[in-house]
Amino acid sequence: MKTKIYLGCFLAASLLAATTSCSGFLDEDPKGQMAPDNYFTCQADLDNSINTIYEKLNQTQSWTNPMYPQWQGDDMTANPGSNKQAVAALDGFSSDGANKGVTDAWNQHYGLIKACNFVLEGADKTPTSEVEKNIARGNALYWRAYGYFYLVRVFGPLPLITSTSLSVQDCGLSSVEQVYDQIVKDLEEAEKLLPIKYESAPRNHDGIDAWVTKQATQATLSAVYMTMAGYPLNKGKAYYQLAAQKAKAVIDNNSTYGFYLDDNWSHVYSIAHNYNKETLVGIDNNWANGSWDHDSELTSCNRFEGLGDGGWGDSWGEVKFWTKFPEGPRKDAIYAPKVTFQKGTEIYKSVYWWEISPEDVWEAIEMEKDSKKLEEQIKKLDATIKEESGKIAAGDMKEGDRTIRKDNGIYESHKFFKGKPFVEANHPMFSIYTTNCDPSDSNVELKQPYDYTKPNYTNMTNGHRLIRYSEVLLWYAESAARAGMDLTDAKKYLKQVRKRAVTDYENVTLSDDTTVKIDAMSADQLADACYIEHGWEVAGQWTQMVTRRADELRMDELKKNFDYRVANAPIVVAKDAKGNEVKVKESVSVKNSTWQGENSIYCPYPTTEVEKNPNLKR
Repeated sequence: MKTKIYLGCFLAASLLAATTSCSGFLDEDPKGQMAPDNYFTCQADLDNSINTIYEKLNQTQSWTNPMYPQWQGDDMTANPGSNKQAVAALDGFSSDGANKGVTDAWNQHYGLIKACNFVLEGADKTPTSEVEKNIARGNALYWRAYGYFYLVRVFGPLPLITSTSLSVQDCGLSSVEQVYDQIVKDLEEAEKLLPIKYESAPRNHDGIDAWVTKQATQATLSAVYMTMAGYPLNKGKAYYQLAAQKAKAVIDNNSTYGFYLDDNWSHVYSIAHNYNKETLVGIDNNWANGSWDHDSELTSCNRFEGLGDGGWGDSWGEVKFWTKFPEGPRKDAIYAPKVTFQKGTEIYKSVYWWEISPEDVWEAIEMEKDSKKLEEQIKKLDATIKEESGKIAAGDMKEGDRTIRKDNGIYESHKFFKGKPFVEANHPMFSIYTTNCDPSDSNVELKQPYDYTKPNYTNMTNGHRLIRYSEVLLWYAESAARAGMDLTDAKKYLKQVRKRAVTDYENVTLSDDTTVKIDAMSADQLADACYIEHGWEVAGQWTQMVTRRADELRMDELKKNFDYRVANAPIVVAKDAKGNEVKVKESVSVKNSTWQGENSIYCPYPTTEVEKNPNLKR
C-alpha cells in the first residue's frame, strides 16, 4: 500500500472556488463549528453540502484501509509479512484497537455520517424548491444509512449520532437492533423523497445517475432486511419476505429503470464500461466534467509485490475459495488466469500462480589431468548431456536426477530438486481493479476489459460498484426461497445470473458438495445456491455493499473461516507436468487460535476513540 494516502474523491476546495456560493462552506468535521442556520442560504449551499457527502463517501473507499475488515471473508486473505500486518491481523480475527484498518473504517464512515447530519439539519431552511429539499434530504438519509450499515456489521453496537450537536458526539452505545431500526427508518424516508432519475450533471452523466435514486433505496432495503433476517438479529422468514418484496419492486419496474446484466462478464468491472446500467449504486471517483476528480487508489492493490509494476499486494485470493470457484468467464475476469512479470511496459514472463521453479544450483566437474582419460571423460559427458537434454525437453526429469551441461568449455553438474514458487505470494491473484496501459506509454490507460497478457497500468483509476443488478436478482431468489414463497421467478433469476458467468449454468454445486440442477432444487437448496452464487459474484470485491464477509456474517459462518485458517491444511490446486498433485497452504497468520465469539466477529473499537469516549465498552 502506498504510504501517501489521498483522502477524498471530490475536488471540494477548487470546486468551491469555481462555484458561486452564498456563504462559507462546510468544514471538514461538521460537529458544530458551523451552524446550519448560518450556512443554508441558497441552492448553491445545498448543492455544495451534497458534494461534501459524496466526498466523504469516496473517502471510505479511495484506499484499502477502511475496508480491511472485509478480509475476514473466505474469498480473500493477506500477506502475513511485508507492510500488511494490519490487514493480516484482521484476516486472522486477531486485531487490536490501534489497527489502521479499524481506525480508518470508523473515522471515514463517521465522517460520512456527520456530513449527512449537517445536511439533514439544514436542508429545510434553504430558500429553494421542495423538490430540491427532498433530493438533498433523500441523499443525506440514504448515505447516513449506508454509513451505519457498514459500521454495525463491523463493530456491532455503536454510538448512534443523528445530530451535529457537540453534546451527542460522545454518547453511549446503541444496540445492534437500535442501529438497524435507524437504518430502516432513514432508507424508508429516503425512498419517499428521492426521484427515479436525475436530468442534469453532475447528478446524472454518461447515461447513469451518479446520485442515489428511489430504486437504489429499494435495493438497499432488500440487503438490509436480509441482514436483519440472519445473524445476529435472526428475525427470520418475515424479514426475508420483506427483502424479497423490495428486490421485486426493482425487478418489476425495470422497464422504467433500465438495468441489465452485461452479456460479457469481462465488462462487469472494466474501466471501459465504468458508466453502466448494471450498477444500481456506485461510487463515482472521477468525472472530468463536474465535482468528482479524485481517483481511487485501487488500480495496483491486487497486483502482487515483486512483479515489476509497483503492485501493493493488499489482497490475495484465498486458495480454497479459488479451487471451488466454478469455471467460466466470471472466474477468468475476477482472477488473473496467469501472473505476469513486467519491466517497463514489457511482459517478460507469465506463469500460473502455483508454478514451482527448479533451483538453479550448479557445480563445476573436476576434469581428468591425463589427456587420454580427459578425452574419454569428455566423450562420456557429451553423451550424457545429449541424453539428459532429451529427458528435460520431454519433461521426464525427476527430482534427484543429475544433469550435466557444457558452457564455454567448462562442464558443470546439477542435482535437480524442486525450488521456490515463481510467484512469491503463491496465491491466486485478483484482477478486479487492474487495468492495462498502452504498450508504448505506461501513462496511457487502455479503456478496455483487463487483459493479463498486456502491460498493467499503475496510475490511478476510477469507479466502484456498490450494488449490481445481478445481486438484486439473487437477493430476491434467496429471500423468496427462505421465506417460503413461490420459486418460479427465483429459479429463473438464478439461471439468468449464472448463464453469462459459468460454463455449466444449469447445475450448481451446493455447500455440501452435491450438485443439483436448478429446476430440481428444493427451497432450501435454492436458498443455499443463491447464497453461494452471490459469493462468486462479489468475490474479492471489498468495496461492495454486501461483501462475501457480510454474507457469511448473516449466515453466522465466520467461525468456519477462523477454523479453516487455524487448521491450514494443504490444498490440492493443480497437477504438474508429470501428473503429480501440487499442494498449497494459506499464508494467513492466526495469533489467537481460540474463537472468542462476538469479540472475534466484531472489530474492537478504535483505541483513540475509546480514550475520548469511555462509553465504548463491550
